[in-house]
Parts: sequence; structure tokens; C-alpha cells
Amino acid sequence: MARREDITPSQEQVLLEILQRDFPLHPKPFLCLATILKIDEIEILNLLQRWQSEGKLRQISAIFDPKAFQHRSSLFAFKVGEEILERAKDIVNAHPGVSHNYLRDHPYNLWFTLVVPPNKDLMEEVDLLFRESGASDYLYLPVVRVFKISTVFHEKGENTSFDDNPSGQEAELQEISEMDKALVRALQEPLPLVREPFKDIAKKLGLSEEEIFSWLKEKKAKGALRRFGALFKHQKLGFVQNIMVGWSVSEDRIEEVAQYLARKTFITHCYQRKTYSHWPYNLYTMCHFKERGKEAIEALAKEIKLTDYLALETLKEFKKTRLKLFYQ
Repeated sequence: MARREDITPSQEQVLLEILQRDFPLHPKPFLCLATILKIDEIEILNLLQRWQSEGKLRQISAIFDPKAFQHRSSLFAFKVGEEILERAKDIVNAHPGVSHNYLRDHPYNLWFTLVVPPNKDLMEEVDLLFRESGASDYLYLPVVRVFKISTVFHEKGENTSFDDNPSGQEAELQEISEMDKALVRALQEPLPLVREPFKDIAKKLGLSEEEIFSWLKEKKAKGALRRFGALFKHQKLGFVQNIMVGWSVSEDRIEEVAQYLARKTFITHCYQRKTYSHWPYNLYTMCHFKERGKEAIEALAKEIKLTDYLALETLKEFKKTRLKLFYQ
């Protein structure tokens, strides 16, 4: 096991950045990383295995755009009574299409994302969860527009944003083959932390590693692959407070406000979503803080001259995994 001093803090920061943003698609990716950092490959693997055992590194894998593969997805919020919360949480978590599920401080307290494959109906699936959970009401909050979705987390210093779709094009709907499905299923799973992690994947699929890399590059070019990279547990990087803010913004200010919010380093995601007469919040920001999050949001509201907003703190993380496609 690599000792903590084998890799310097500055090298760890560079490694964190590359893992999240630009993981090498190469037969020996960890050797590539070791070459960049000028350290031994085994030290990289030992460090990543330690991070994984500590719960800091969740996984390294492909992140696909669901829409490109004919999936539908949305954010939902259930209103669940305290007396049935544990049961409702378990029912929602058990659905293979649920990747994120949080308890937040609001009567609409159970917030989760749900994705369904082409042969499933999104609203039928959520209605089933609604009935089985015993929730009294729910919000359906599909994305209208994405303003920010990709952020690199740092243990020290500020987070950095990057564009994982620099062309700005909508992902092309794919003609989906059985091999496409097999590749998606395999590559969305955690990459083994071994010297040649793609070798066994290629063997199981009856492909060469180069065919896998070529497929990934093609999907990236078409917008179907957002990126191949690492998912870290934010709390283990020092981000102890997670707050989702729903802002009520007039239509004529949406673009201006969203672009301003997206530049903030503590904001990792920014979306425009569907509204209702009783729920006027149309712009959503995910905010991660190491301290004093509510104060930062109050200051931000003054900066953008908005008074109608909800700052919903995450009280518990019930589920957080990479979104999975073709799970049925």
C-alpha cells in the first residue's frame, strides 16, 4: 500500500483533475497517469485503491447521455410523511433507474432522479413508485435547458468548471445495436483498478481494446458519451454541505441569471426546469460548500436581486450512483 507521502499533495490535485476530466482511454491508463505525474504506476493504483476503500473514490466509468440512447429521465420530489419515510426511501432506492435520492428540508422531502429505457414509460414508473411509497404528492421536474453540468472537485482551492460538450450540439439519437447495449452496460460499471482494466471487458465482449476506444470516441463525437471519468464522494473531499436552490426567475432574466450562476465555483449544476402554479421555481442550482453555505446563498440572492427562492439543504444522502442505462 502506498504511503501518503509517496505522492505529494500537488500531485494528488493533478490526479484528481485528470481523473474527473480527462481519464486516458488507453490499454494502460494508470501507466499514462503515472507518466504524467512522474511516479510509479503501482503508486497510482495503490492510492486509488486506498481512496476506494476509504469511500472517497466511488468509481471510474463512462457517463452517457440518456437521451442519446432513447432513455427518458427527470428529477422528482415526493412529499412523504415522517412515519413512512424509511419505507418510501427503500422503495425508491430499489428501483434500478434511480441514481440519486436525497432527503431535503422541505415538505417535498424525498428528491430523486429516475431514468427509464426505451421500453418503459417514465410517468408509469414514477406513478408506481408514488403508489407503493405512500407519498401524498409529487413534483415532476424535467429539464427544459442545461446551463452547467460538469465540475471538477478539488480538496484544496476552488472547484473548476469544464465543458464536456464544447460543440454545444444536442446528442444525436442513436440507432442502438445489441453490441451498443452491451458496451454501455459494461462501460458504465466501475472500471477495475488494475494495470490493464479494459482487457477483461474487451475479452468478455469479444472485441479488441482499440475497438472499445474507437466506439467511445465515436459516441463522444456524437454527444452520446459525456465523458469517461471518476466520481468522488464530495463529503470526503471536504464538501460537507450540499444545498439545492430553486430560484423563481422571470422569463426575460433566465439567460442572464443562469449564466451568472453557472460561473460560481461552488455551483456544480444549473438547470432550467418545469414549473407549476404552486411551484414557481424554474432555475435550479446544485451548490457544494465546505462551510457557511446558507450565508453564501443569501449573498448570491442579493447579487442577482432575487427574493423568491428555496434553499433546500440535503439532510441525508440515501443513494448516489452513476446513472445506469439498459438495466432491463
